[in-house]
Amino acid sequence: MSEHSVRRARWEHLTTDELYDIVRLRNRVFALEQRVSAEDFDGRDRDPDTEHWWVGGADGPVVGYLRLVRPAPDEPHPAGTAVPTRVIGRVATHPDHRGQGIAGGLVAAVLGSHGAEPFVLHAQQYVAGLYERHGFVRFGAPYDEASITHVGMYRPGA
Repeated sequence: MSEHSVRRARWEHLTTDELYDIVRLRNRVFALEQRVSAEDFDGRDRDPDTEHWWVGGADGPVVGYLRLVRPAPDEPHPAGTAVPTRVIGRVATHPDHRGQGIAGGLVAAVLGSHGAEPFVLHAQQYVAGLYERHGFVRFGAPYDEASITHVGMYRPGA
């Protein structure tokens, strides 16, 4: 990965500096780089069960991030599989730090903490291989979200 360590917190434990750095990274990747016009802040960030995971901060900028939320009651998942208990989303790596294993390190850390639970995520299709390396499998047909092709991915609990 990098010399940075993975950190995590729920909303009420984020400092204003941590939140600011997370917002800056999400804005840079989703709004400025990918030109996603949909609302990034959907209210889920503040849910009591939501976990924010990031790399960087404290003595440097946040360079990687993901959000772990509880699924919606109708969360899609493959037929015949356990209902997911966690959803990985908002995965972002600063452009200057890509290719260093930051996103993979974040996913590994989340799975190290919650790997016994079934997961789902909605990956941008071009990075689906990242999640496949962590045991996720594709399900359903690719679909368009924010003008970017996505694919559903599922990982059973360990």
